[in-house]
Amino acid sequence: MKIGYYVQGSADEAFVHGLARRGCPDAEMAQGKFRGSTITSFRREIKKALLDLRDSKACDILVFLTDSDVNAWRDVKKREWDHVPVACRHMCVFGVAERNIECWLAINRSALAEELQCDPSDIPNDDPSGFVQRRFDLGQRDAAREEAKDRVSRFVETAPLKSWIEGSRSFEEFYEDVRRLALQRKCDLPNERDTS
Repeated sequence: MKIGYYVQGSADEAFVHGLARRGCPDAEMAQGKFRGSTITSFRREIKKALLDLRDSKACDILVFLTDSDVNAWRDVKKREWDHVPVACRHMCVFGVAERNIECWLAINRSALAEELQCDPSDIPNDDPSGFVQRRFDLGQRDAAREEAKDRVSRFVETAPLKSWIEGSRSFEEFYEDVRRLALQRKCDLPNERDTS
């Protein structure tokens, strides 16, 4: 199994790796190349990146993950889904985090606070991205950044996803899409709704 992903940043990349380790721990991961520096170029390159992951890197599953920023996540998903090539849609999981991926990481504030060794009230409600990135040390370079991404990935791998599913409609929809495609591809991804 080979999972290709096209994401915006280090936290997003670590998030995808954590979910993959959770359900398909033996999967090979391939990152889609983002050659631009703006959100406009990111959107423009969706088609090229996904086709490259499918054709050149022979990926079985494609994961596209982006942020809604200040926009409604459903509107962003609808608009950006149109950039996904029709030939890739059957193998593509498309997630739009409400505001940013750090908001998904903070759905269960108690679990995140335990990981970050802080009080849940320390985590900003509106936009926790800066706080979460600092506490995970995602702003570092080279080896330190890789260690930070691995820490985020391990957190996602062991996170209480049931609370994330119940706490965010956008994550719930993303998780259901991930689970549906994983089951089609024979990955053992349990239904987190059934966990206690």
